[in-house]
Amino acid sequence: MKKVLIIIMFICMIGTITGCDSDEVSLKELNDINDKITEFYINNNDKAGNLGSHYVDEENKVVVVELIDNSSEEQEKFRKEVVDSEYIKFVQGNQQYNQQIKITKTKDCDNKVIEYYQYEE
Repeated sequence: MKKVLIIIMFICMIGTITGCDSDEVSLKELNDINDKITEFYINNNDKAGNLGSHYVDEENKVVVVELIDNSSEEQEKFRKEVVDSEYIKFVQGNQQYNQQIKITKTKDCDNKVIEYYQYEE
């Protein structure tokens, strides 16, 4: 009986020293990865040309990164320049188009200045 208790105590000590790693990623870790991507492109806007979008997929426990050119070369480039994580899932992305808006000023019948938005193509 004494040997069994010593073995159990030994196993508990090893568990305490080495820790119990969980294979499952936390939502905080996924959000941290996603935040690193956001921060990179805020600070390096000129490199955002191949990025369609990115988001946390809580159900599948990954950060989805949509690349317009989703080749293995571009994925590797992303991992080197932005962030490298086993929890990143690359998918085919689409080009995002931002429509330019021009604010136009004119005067109404009472000679008051009014502004309106004019969309440019």
